[in-house]
Amino acid sequence: MKTLIAYSTRYGTSEKVAHLLNDRLPGEVHVQDVVEQPDVDWPGVDHVIVGSSIRMGKIQDEMTAWLHINESELLNRPLGLYLCAGTPTASERERELETAYGDALRAHAYFVEVVGNGYDFERMGFLDKAIVRMMAKQTVSSLHLDEAMLDELVESAQASLRTRSENP
Repeated sequence: MKTLIAYSTRYGTSEKVAHLLNDRLPGEVHVQDVVEQPDVDWPGVDHVIVGSSIRMGKIQDEMTAWLHINESELLNRPLGLYLCAGTPTASERERELETAYGDALRAHAYFVEVVGNGYDFERMGFLDKAIVRMMAKQTVSSLHLDEAMLDELVESAQASLRTRSENP
């Protein structure tokens, strides 16, 4: 079974999560940045995990387009969805997940959750640094991942893979 981890990232947090998941998942796993490489060899993919960062309440336009173009393929495979966001409240987290991933994808997915956030000041421009300093009260690079959520995503993915291999 082959798992595709498709992600988009602005400052690297979603990419870091994708590679952490790659290290934890069994079988053949392919990690792909959909901004740099949007095309997918769908016949070779059995399972998909999609992750994105969110900025100013939106995921990257390229990820939005990729999700729209590939929605039917995503709905025909086990699907996990994660988001990297610095949202402090449950209602804000839910709103950002709803904005990032459409109703059909969220309803189909076995996992839909925010797994943490990060700020990489080395990759940020002046304006983004100013916004992060003001809004998130961060002045240095940081990475805050929810290990329990990552473990839950991995366990859910493994259960989905087992179920799929038992019932092809």
